[in-house]
Amino acid sequence: MTEKDYKITNAFTQSTSPQFAPSRIFQHGKLFDELGIQRLWDQKKLVNKLNHINFIDGHISILFNDDITDEQILIKAYPQPCIKDELICLLDIQTDPDDLGKSNPAYLMIEDGYTTILAATEIISKIDNQIKITIPEKSYSITKRRTKRYRCADITCKVIQGDFNVPGLLIDFTPSGLAIKLTGNRNMKGLDEKKSALINLSQNGTRLFSGLCRCIRNDMDLPEGRMVFVPLSNQMALFPKREMRNLRQHIVPAFSMSFEHPFFKGTLERDIFDISSAGFSIRDKIDEETLLPGMIIPHITIVYAGILKIDCSAQVVYRQEDQENNTVQCGLAIVDMDVYSYSQLNHILGTYLDCNARVSTEVDMDALWEFFFDTGFIYGEKYEYLQPHRETFKETYRKLYKDNPDIARHFVYEKNGKIYGHIALVHAYGPSWIIHHFAARRMGNRLPGPAVLKQITQYLSGYSRFPSAKMDHVMTYYQPENKIIDRIFGRFARHLNDPKKSSLDLFSYLLFEKKSEIEKLPADWELKEAVISDLARLREFYENTSGGLLMSALGLEIPSEALKQSFIRAGFKRDCHTYCLSFAGQQMALFIVNKSDMGFNLSDLLNGIKILVLEPDKLPWAKLSAALDNLSGFFTAERIPLLLFPATYLTSQKIEEEKQYSLWILRTKYADDFLLYMDSLLKVNTVR
Repeated sequence: MTEKDYKITNAFTQSTSPQFAPSRIFQHGKLFDELGIQRLWDQKKLVNKLNHINFIDGHISILFNDDITDEQILIKAYPQPCIKDELICLLDIQTDPDDLGKSNPAYLMIEDGYTTILAATEIISKIDNQIKITIPEKSYSITKRRTKRYRCADITCKVIQGDFNVPGLLIDFTPSGLAIKLTGNRNMKGLDEKKSALINLSQNGTRLFSGLCRCIRNDMDLPEGRMVFVPLSNQMALFPKREMRNLRQHIVPAFSMSFEHPFFKGTLERDIFDISSAGFSIRDKIDEETLLPGMIIPHITIVYAGILKIDCSAQVVYRQEDQENNTVQCGLAIVDMDVYSYSQLNHILGTYLDCNARVSTEVDMDALWEFFFDTGFIYGEKYEYLQPHRETFKETYRKLYKDNPDIARHFVYEKNGKIYGHIALVHAYGPSWIIHHFAARRMGNRLPGPAVLKQITQYLSGYSRFPSAKMDHVMTYYQPENKIIDRIFGRFARHLNDPKKSSLDLFSYLLFEKKSEIEKLPADWELKEAVISDLARLREFYENTSGGLLMSALGLEIPSEALKQSFIRAGFKRDCHTYCLSFAGQQMALFIVNKSDMGFNLSDLLNGIKILVLEPDKLPWAKLSAALDNLSGFFTAERIPLLLFPATYLTSQKIEEEKQYSLWILRTKYADDFLLYMDSLLKVNTVR
């Protein structure tokens, strides 16, 4: 629509807009002009339309001619049920009905924002506010704009341009124009119509639109204070541009979307043209479009095959018009989505790319245990530790894999019920998720491990963008002598060479035997729950020793009660407390006591104690061991897994470690760097 078309047709629409007084002067007498596309309606069709308006408690308008002043007055009216050529209406007027005593109805008007139906009429009778009029055999349907104009309600706005900052209400809109009624002090410095203005729209505190617009109509001097703005851009960037975008797919059967439009009351459904885990697009006829770039839709239901329903919020990020085909394509970026919905979407999209790779929603537990033992993931020493608790382990994994809680996700490569690749995620700390249980075995000539790794990497890259994900970091423990895993994680951190993006820390691992009697700490030694000053000392020590991401990934200063409750709702336990061992007031070591269900992590690294020794040269093992005795009551198992940092501490104390673990951490805002690295690594392996 051109600005000229907009201004002319908007003048006509303004006269029928419901925000003004129901009775008003109508100043646009040329109802049949060259701008309209006219179609004839017969009487039967008009009667059906009027009855539908009555059914939905809608209204029409009646245009009266004043016999004395020759003015035209527009009155809102509520049609009653009709059969053929007569219509009874209840007039909605604020003045005395006798004021219309010398006025005669000229036209019956029905305006839906896109077309206007005009029917010449005459009065039959009038009693108070009830009027009976004729319905002609023929009427006109006039289309005056390319897209439908929608009336809005309860949408507040701010118009901002320098010192001009005025509140208002969104009256109506099309994808090419916003009509705004100003409600604040309009005696401020005027708006410069040659410059852009920022328009912010919201409802009940929820932001629905923010974007630069240009004023094409300014009626601030009139009582209504009405202004019309057109958006300046057909494209916006919600997230930074990515080198590796998630592949958009055309899925058959197609997804569809259902949503309540944020600007007006009405539920809309649209077929989805293409989709990825980051967003999707729809195509409309131009006269049916309802979206504009920058618009935020707080709640959308994505439907697959008419059965699966996935909820999310989204924002319109582009609009592309195809004038040749009279269509428009709008792209929407997913703003937020819960982990369960995101996993469902990834499951479908992943299956289309590789039918054997998927987010696990149902796993044969016997097949899973067979896979863990066959691949050597559960080796002799590990089984020796978990064997006394194997029934507990089995029940834990049944709940994890059958109930699909939102605290854990599992990815498998599976064919005919046999698992060939597996990797898992668990929400271990408030800001962090842990990758664990990575294993694979050959499927013919293929090793599916890379496919599962690529799948989880893409999952992390997409999901970490969402506010509800609470995924600022992702981490994994692995034994450094595992060259394949070290090539994936360790080499990436070394290649990136920036510990604030991705860090590596080495820990010693030891199983601590609980004693029958707890050894008391000697005088001047104190074990207490850590306070802010202790955590500050820990942060200083770690920054000087490593400079990595451990402190921010653990989130020690902001305990996550929400995460604890998520575990409880899923039927699990998760808690984390920090204790400080001091000698004569000097901090010697910090103990991070992790508690979870046994077997939640098969190495029980989430059900043990992480120890950071601040003064390795001043802390004898005997004193550290005594502190561990005092903390052992938190655990029911006879042997407690320990992770000690720095990894050289046990050796310096002549204590033999069982093994070492590297802790790899990635700040997820740099997940695309890892995606690029993984892509190049997988290509090299494919060539080889």
